[in-house]
Amino acid sequence: MAKEYHYAWTWDLQSSPEALWPLVSDTNRFNRDTGLPPMQLLGINNGVKLVKFKVPVVTIEWEEEPFEWTYPYRFGVLRRYRKGPLAEMRVDCRLEPLQPSGTRLTYEVWVKPKNIFGDMGIPLAIGIVSAKRFGDAFKLYDRIASNGGSALSISTGRHLSSAGHTKFKILSERLKEQGVSGDVLGHLYEFLHHADDLSIQRMRPYALADGWGLPRRIVLEAFLRATRVGMLDMYWDLLCPECRGVAEDHQHLGELSGTAHCNTCRIDFNANFDHNVEVIFRPNPSIRAVDASVEFCVGSPQRQPHIIFSLIVPPREELPLTTMLNMGRYTLRVADLPGSQILLATDGGAERIDLRAGSQAWESKIIELSLTPYIRLVNETDSAQTFELERTTWSDQAATAADVTILQVFRDLFSSEVLRPGEEISVGSTTLMFTDLRNSTKLYREIGDAPAFGRVREHFEILESAITAEGGSIVKTMGDSIMAAFRNPVSAVKAIWDVQKQLSAQGEPPLSIKAGIHYGPCIVVNLNDRLDYFGSTVNIAARLPHFSTGGELILSEPIRNDPEVLSFLEKNAAPNSMSRFQSEIRGFDHFTELWKIRV
Repeated sequence: MAKEYHYAWTWDLQSSPEALWPLVSDTNRFNRDTGLPPMQLLGINNGVKLVKFKVPVVTIEWEEEPFEWTYPYRFGVLRRYRKGPLAEMRVDCRLEPLQPSGTRLTYEVWVKPKNIFGDMGIPLAIGIVSAKRFGDAFKLYDRIASNGGSALSISTGRHLSSAGHTKFKILSERLKEQGVSGDVLGHLYEFLHHADDLSIQRMRPYALADGWGLPRRIVLEAFLRATRVGMLDMYWDLLCPECRGVAEDHQHLGELSGTAHCNTCRIDFNANFDHNVEVIFRPNPSIRAVDASVEFCVGSPQRQPHIIFSLIVPPREELPLTTMLNMGRYTLRVADLPGSQILLATDGGAERIDLRAGSQAWESKIIELSLTPYIRLVNETDSAQTFELERTTWSDQAATAADVTILQVFRDLFSSEVLRPGEEISVGSTTLMFTDLRNSTKLYREIGDAPAFGRVREHFEILESAITAEGGSIVKTMGDSIMAAFRNPVSAVKAIWDVQKQLSAQGEPPLSIKAGIHYGPCIVVNLNDRLDYFGSTVNIAARLPHFSTGGELILSEPIRNDPEVLSFLEKNAAPNSMSRFQSEIRGFDHFTELWKIRV
C-alpha cells in the first residue's frame, strides 16, 4: 500500500469565520497567492474536471472531484493524478469560531506519492514550503477581513506602465468634461494601478461602487463613458442559472444568443436580461493588459457563493452540519433526484431539522428553519447523493443587461449595441411609461407653427432630462408621444411628476401631458437598429394614456401597489386626487383595475 503523508496546520486568527470565508474559500486566489502556476481545464466528465499545469520540467495532470463545502465553516476537495509525481491529494480546511471572537483555522493535507520523486518532493514542497506560504496567505486574509476589506482590497504592487498612466490621465480629463466625478476616476485609477489581475479580470461596477462608498449608478455610468473613450472594455457575461458560472463571454451584445449551454452543468438554458446576463468591464489593453483566461483553480466555493453547502452523503447514511443563513428563500436539491424543496430562513424557524433524500417526493409546503440551523442530511437511497442548498435570490451586486440597457447614457453612447436581427431575449421585470402631449394640434393652430414647434421640442427636452435623472431612458418617440423604460416603478412616477410640474410653469398656454405606467415581463428585440420592447406589458402600457384627459397619470395595479410608489404618493399627491376605476383595455378581453392621479 502506498505511503500517505499527512500534514495539519492551525492558525488562530482575529476575524470571524463569515468574514474570512470569502477570502479563504476563494481557492483560485489562494492558489495564486501561495505560488501555484496557472491551470488549464482540459474537460469535464460526469462533474469530474480534468486539469493540468506545468512546473519546471514536469507536466502535472489530474482529475478533480467537485468541491464540498459548508458556509462558513469547511471546504475540501479530492484530486487523483494522471501525470506527475503524485497519486492522490485530499485537502480539508475548517474554520472554527473562537470565544469571544476570532477563528481557529485548520488546514489538513493527505497526499500519496506515485514514485520516488513524489517521496522526495512532498516533505519539502508541501511540508515546508507550502506550510509557510499557507500561513502567510491566511494571515494576509485575516488583516484584510479585520479591516472590513474584501478580495478587491488586495494590492500586489504597481501595474500601470508609464504609457498606461499617461493615457489614463489624458482620458480622465476627457471624462471630466463629460461630467464624470473626480472621486470615481480617483478610485478607478488606484484600482487599476494596484489591484491584482484576478480582480481586474471581471470588474463589477456595483461591487466596486459599494467598496468605494459611491452611488452605484454614478459608477456604472462612469464605466460606460470610460468604455466609450477607450479606457475600459465592456463584456456581456451569460451566466448559467444552475451553477451561476460564466457560460459565455461576449464583447458585443449582438453576439449574444437567446439560448446557451453550460459545459459544467451540461444543460441548455435561456438568456434573460435581468436574471443571467451580467455586464462586466476590463481595462483596455492600452491602459493595462490582463489575460482574462488565467485561472489557478477551476473549482471553488467562491465560484458559487450562492451555494450554502454542497455535500456528498454516502448511501443509507446521514451527515450532520451547522451553517449560517440570511433571511429569505433557499432551494435544496439532490443531484440525482428530481424536484426540490423550498426552505425559508427566518428568526423563528426550526433550530434543528432533518432533510431527507429518498423515494418519496419533496414536501409541497415551505419548510421554515432558523438562521443558524443544525441540519441532518439523510440519504435514504442506495447510492451516494450530493445535497446542495442554494440561495434563491441572485446577487444584487450584478449590473445586469436590464440595468445597463435601460440607462439613457447607454442608449446615447452605444446606439449600435443591439441584438442580432430576429433574436429575442426575455426581461422579467420592466417599468414602461407612455406619454402623449395633450392638444398639441390645437397648440399649433393657436400660437403658430414655429412657436408651437419650440414648445413641443422643449417638452421633449424636459421629458428626457427627467427620465435620465431617474435612471430611465427614452426607447422611442412617436409624433408628440414617447415610450420610456425604467428599472423601478417609483422612478417612472417621480419622472412624470417632475415633468408635469415643469410643463405647468412653461408659459401660456400651459401644457399638460397624458401618461400611463405599467410593469411586467417583456421581450427585448432589435427594431430599426435599436433595442425595443414587445409583449403584453408594452401593449397595456401603450393604451393607458388614452384614459387621461391631461395632467393625469394612469397607473396599472402593479404600479399603484408598489410600496415605494405608495410611499411617494402619500407624500406628494394632493388629497382626493386619486381615484380607482375599472376599464376594458383594447385588445384584452377582461376589465383591468386602473388608478387615475391628478399630478
